[in-house]
Parts: sequence; C-alpha cells; structure tokens
Amino acid sequence: NIDMFKKKFIIKAKVWRWPGDGGWHFVTLEKKLSESIRKVYTKGFVKIEAKVGKSIWKTSLFPHKESGYLLCISKKIRKVEGIMEGDEVRISIVIQ
Repeated sequence: NIDMFKKKFIIKAKVWRWPGDGGWHFVTLEKKLSESIRKVYTKGFVKIEAKVGKSIWKTSLFPHKESGYLLCISKKIRKVEGIMEGDEVRISIVIQ
C-alpha cells in the first residue's frame, strides 16, 4: 500500500485505452490507494515520477470521478517498453 511518509508505492494494473480520438492509454489506481492519496492531496492533479521497466518520467496522476486516479502512459514510453493495451504493468510511483 502507500507509505505517505516516503510518498512511494508500486502498482500493478492493466493498461486501457481512452475511448475516442487521441489513443491515450492509462492505468487506473486501486480505489483504496486513490482514497489514501486523496486524504493527503485533496485537490486536482498529483505530481509524480513514474518508472516502468527502464523508463522513468515525470507526470501527474489525473483525478477521475469514481475511479480515483488515472496514470497516463505516453506513446513514447509504451513504444520503448513494448506496452500494449490490455497488458498488465508494474509501475513504481514517487509523489513529488
């Protein structure tokens, strides 16, 4: 789970594609984890550093209604790491 003191955690989630134009790909953080984050970071986007495979990038967790938070995985990262829609990925996240 989340250690708010260290602000660091690992998620395993399935990659899904946003319906519509653009082809944005996301993973959804578990509800319990999202609730823990929201208790500390009450509004808006949460700046993070994410790592999947050997790729590290700075981005934000996107707040999303019932789902809690979403993490976008860019085309560049997906290409380098060979990630496709439907893949389960392990992502290290550090809140900035």
